[in-house]
Amino acid sequence: MQRPKSYRYPGTWIIAAGFVFLPVFSFAQAADWRAKIDRVVQIADSLSLMSQYTFRLNKFNPANRRINEIWHYTLKDRKVIIFEVHYFVDSLEHQEVFYLDNDQLVCMEEYEIVYPPKEEDRIVWGSVGFFHNQSLLQHTTLGNPGYPLQPFQEWEAFKRFRSRFKELQENRTLVERNDKEAIFAP
Repeated sequence: MQRPKSYRYPGTWIIAAGFVFLPVFSFAQAADWRAKIDRVVQIADSLSLMSQYTFRLNKFNPANRRINEIWHYTLKDRKVIIFEVHYFVDSLEHQEVFYLDNDQLVCMEEYEIVYPPKEEDRIVWGSVGFFHNQSLLQHTTLGNPGYPLQPFQEWEAFKRFRSRFKELQENRTLVERNDKEAIFAP
């Protein structure tokens, strides 16, 4: 008994179906990392509106000018979910914002904003990077800082994150310990 012509090569139908469904599957995975990052950012932003720790660090920039950094961070299940560092140099406010998921960087924002603000903030320059499994998935910049910028380097972003996160961890225990009530009373 001979098969009809349409059923003679069943492998071709499987391959054809693979060509149709494979791009749909890869698009679904691309949308998945965006949805996960968006969820982490939404949770972090809503928690930071309710509870936030703040501390200050005095530092010196390479030109030996004093900089007062203001740090804000928010915890979820005793882990940092977002932290922000901002400081002023001349008439520019610099902001660095890091969103984390299980101590892993998922989103990093960096802005230079004209200070003092007039009617609304004026962003001179900004950069946003999205990360998944310690690799950069997407990077966007806006504005022009008025000085030459180096090309965005993924390793440089992780180096800055690790350095800032280490600073946060070193100071976090001091901030949270001072926030608790005293065990012994004189």
